[in-house]
Amino acid sequence: MSKRATRIARGANTKQQQSTNIAVVRGALVAQPTVRVIDRHQRATTFDLATLVGGRRVVVPVVALNMDLPLIKVGDEVTVVGHVRRRFFRVGPRTQSITELLVEQIVPGTKSARLEKLFSTVSARTRELRSAPLTRDKE
Repeated sequence: MSKRATRIARGANTKQQQSTNIAVVRGALVAQPTVRVIDRHQRATTFDLATLVGGRRVVVPVVALNMDLPLIKVGDEVTVVGHVRRRFFRVGPRTQSITELLVEQIVPGTKSARLEKLFSTVSARTRELRSAPLTRDKE
């Protein structure tokens, strides 16, 4: 393995690249949200949204940490803004992973004024991220 690949894997600052991890998903709630308590300090609410991609149904796993969700029921349309993450967890002796959308904001699909505000926030955030460096500030 070359030194260059190793340095990149470890987060070395070879070039100032820019990336964005913003996800917007609009879909219907598949089942009632499930609430779990994690480490007595966090409340994780998980649910699935069904969307159409290329004419096919795709289910997206969504998680909201320490967030009160709006009143939604199965079949309701919602729009979620957040970022995609891959989370690892242990099940017995094995380690498994799941890729999910971590919620930052959620809006019921029928609230058009709130949807407009949500999309304007996303576009403003995208403009900010376009000029932001990818490196962390040293403190």
